[in-house]
Amino acid sequence: MNRVFAIILTLTIVFLLPLQVSAQKSKFPDVTQFHGEIELLTSRGVITGFNDGTFRPKANITRADAIIMLMRELKIPLNEVRNPNFKDLKPGDRGYSEIAMAVQLEIVSGKPGNIFDPKGTLTRGEMAKILAITYDLGGIFPYGFPDVAFEHWTFPYISALAANNITVGFNDGRFQPGLPITREHFSVFMARIVNPDLRPYNPKVADSFLEAMFAMEIIDYVAHPTDSIIFLLDAQENAIIAFNHETYDADYIQLKLPAEKIAYANGKLYATQLTGVRSPFIKDEDMRGAFAVIDATTMTLERIINIKLDPFDIAADDNGVVYISSGSAQWTSVQSFNSVTGEVLSTQGIRHRSYLAMHPDQNRLYSINTDSSPRTMRVYSINEGKLGPEIRSPYHGDYSLNQDIAITPDGKYIINSRGHFFRSTVTPSADMRYVATLDQTYSSIAFDVEYGEFYTSNKQNWIQAYDYITLRPIYQLTTYGNVEKMFYQNDILVIFSKVKLGNSPRTFIGIEKIYY
Repeated sequence: MNRVFAIILTLTIVFLLPLQVSAQKSKFPDVTQFHGEIELLTSRGVITGFNDGTFRPKANITRADAIIMLMRELKIPLNEVRNPNFKDLKPGDRGYSEIAMAVQLEIVSGKPGNIFDPKGTLTRGEMAKILAITYDLGGIFPYGFPDVAFEHWTFPYISALAANNITVGFNDGRFQPGLPITREHFSVFMARIVNPDLRPYNPKVADSFLEAMFAMEIIDYVAHPTDSIIFLLDAQENAIIAFNHETYDADYIQLKLPAEKIAYANGKLYATQLTGVRSPFIKDEDMRGAFAVIDATTMTLERIINIKLDPFDIAADDNGVVYISSGSAQWTSVQSFNSVTGEVLSTQGIRHRSYLAMHPDQNRLYSINTDSSPRTMRVYSINEGKLGPEIRSPYHGDYSLNQDIAITPDGKYIINSRGHFFRSTVTPSADMRYVATLDQTYSSIAFDVEYGEFYTSNKQNWIQAYDYITLRPIYQLTTYGNVEKMFYQNDILVIFSKVKLGNSPRTFIGIEKIYY
């Protein structure tokens, strides 16, 4: 699982950022470009220039001067510093206190032989590392400089600066990490971090923030209702992963029997467990299967419940009742089970291979068939874990439906990826009634009901935002990868996408975010 869940945080970039000349002039007579950036740092006391009044923008910056500028910008008190004990730096030397504090903060370290080389030049790669660490910059830009190998130690830092639209390349497309950096370019990088308004427009920088990439094959996702956790079912390892997208902590449990679908309710995870081969010709009495009950906090297996059903989809409620639709036998059943004892609580008719959607109120269960045309929705009432007889949709082929069904977080609508919205209500005569259709289909959808927006994507590298009241499109957002799944949690749009690294033929699962 370490291999599967390894987060790739080291990528490169290939885009060029144009040199921009601000209309605001610098006080230094030898500054001919980047006036705004240099004037910003001058006004903040970061840049003072030389005794002759010049800035010397084309001169290479020394390691000591770079650290002095950083400490001035950070405004960190320097009255109490620990001696780093470098052979070439002693108390009273220029930059001693600033360098000692930077070492203390683990922003920089020395060179072999226990020296710091304060008068030595700083390379572009070293610059990227220092700035990324100092300002806690993260993110991935999934392109590559031809002169920076994937294994190069500067990868995570260059990538972080690029993801934040700070770093620049040369006209030939190279980054040149070993080249000394000039005083003006170091100033530009720092100014763009301090004031994001100075960052130039670049169409290759997406609206999302690519934070990590994984080598997994995710076949099902379930979001925790309150915490920043998303449960992932990885087909490669047949494992369920509890992934915290804020801390990037992860825990997992590997299952012995094949799993296809998972559900979460009240601190428990439930997973379908296949024990045989599906077939429309199997009789109900010959079907076999199971479901797993997992403690979602500790990610430990509590029990396996064997059932006389070939599980296809699964739902659960807070009372520990599990609802499973059959994957075999054509006209078959959906059943509810006591997840502790395994007792069958109820059985109702259903078309095999039907997907399920639990209403947020947990008083009714919706389904949609997948193997026949036209597709039809059904609803089953729930009373103390027992399913009532099916009520079919009032429409038969009037609205073409894809093989999915979901309920909006507020429970008002049943939705299908064809873009159709249907009413969800306990009143049978009004339930599943058509409301409206979006202007386009989607493969993934996420809702921010509180602020009245929702977001769709159709396996492309852009997202359409809608007004939740009018269902009208309002704006678009770009992503780095093709969107597979989205969740809105704690003011963050969390996006699982398929991303490639530069010209690599392999596709990874990317974790992209849009912060609101």
